[in-house]
Amino acid sequence: MQQQPNFLVIVSDQQRWDSLGCNGNVFAQTPNLDAMAARGANFELSFTPFPVCTPARASMWTGVHPNKHGVTYNRYGIDDVISYESKVDTTLFEIMQSAGYRTAYFGKWHLGETNNGRFDIWKGFNSHGGHWEDGRQSFQGGRYKPETQTEEMIRFLESPQAREKPFIAVQSYYPPHNPFTAPAESYAPYRRKGVPFPGYYAAVTALDGCVGAVREVLRRTGLSENTLVLYVSDHGETFNFAEAAPHKWVCQDSSIRVPFLMEGPGVPEGIRPKGLVGLEDLMPTVLAAAGITCPDYIDGANLFDLLDGTATAWRDAYYAQTERRTTRTLQRCIRTKDLKLILSWDEQHEFYDLTIDPEEEFNLFDVPRADKQNQYMHFGDQSGRILSLARMMLSRAGELDDFAGVELASRLLRQRDDSPDRR
Repeated sequence: MQQQPNFLVIVSDQQRWDSLGCNGNVFAQTPNLDAMAARGANFELSFTPFPVCTPARASMWTGVHPNKHGVTYNRYGIDDVISYESKVDTTLFEIMQSAGYRTAYFGKWHLGETNNGRFDIWKGFNSHGGHWEDGRQSFQGGRYKPETQTEEMIRFLESPQAREKPFIAVQSYYPPHNPFTAPAESYAPYRRKGVPFPGYYAAVTALDGCVGAVREVLRRTGLSENTLVLYVSDHGETFNFAEAAPHKWVCQDSSIRVPFLMEGPGVPEGIRPKGLVGLEDLMPTVLAAAGITCPDYIDGANLFDLLDGTATAWRDAYYAQTERRTTRTLQRCIRTKDLKLILSWDEQHEFYDLTIDPEEEFNLFDVPRADKQNQYMHFGDQSGRILSLARMMLSRAGELDDFAGVELASRLLRQRDDSPDRR
């Protein structure tokens, strides 16, 4: 077996952090992902920097924040989004190829219609097309595309190509992204039982079965001893809780908080790190594990430094950005372990105390205030905490050269007259 580790990255699409049993869900059936979490690391505070497919994936594979790479919309009909549009034109895969790794991609890419050469094995597609071969559903005798992709991945793992040289392989599933459909047997725990959106959770369960099949092949072939497995999603799912929040595009945790699991060499067993992590951390983590020098422009951090306690400092807040889809309003978010501030270009700002309101039902920006439901008169003034978060946002936005974040935070601080003698 080669000395350098292999890497298998499994990506789901539009999956909420709380959709897994290992993350507290009391009805979701996810035994294989729960087992992966038990054998490795399950990050409790893991986020996407932009809750939309193409921007999030660009950050995941370039290691930089969306404002740095400049890809801030979903893209279709473009051969290669990275070379066409991104301000950072090198991904993790070219670096791994140069270091002698075989690169393989299976499933949804959403960064272009074709392979520009960064993958030695390409079984990918950009987006759309549904979850079923030829569009036939389970009850029509159809074949679930994730099952086909999983078989392709298994054939690769069982082939000499997975042993001739170290590899990085990506298995990227389109579900549980809408439309919410899955094989009929995956509906059994949810249908007619009062579970909202049963098709969504059926898709989560179906993917869990696919993950289990891949993990079993790794075990049977002995590859698990030298393969770091990561499971992430590009963004969450809001279930359209508001007219301005169709599926994603907002900074609520349902949209920006995602599963992030790691299992394999060097990962302690059964830990739940509480540091704030993001998709941009995947690239520097893989490079560090492979012994490859990380580019100095990377915004992400090596997660092994968090796992083994060698990090001298870790981020105390996570910065996310989006543009509310229906109103085309820029939003910037700063999220600590306990608090969240969301600033919007239309000044419909939000502030949440996650210790008392993890569902983000009570917007405490500008309380106490009167409202027709008489909910906000008994909250104390939150200006001190809001201004503290605004200063954190201003600092991080400046580091990222994000003009919108700088302007939003500066505008709020000016409006609140945040002069040094008032701090």
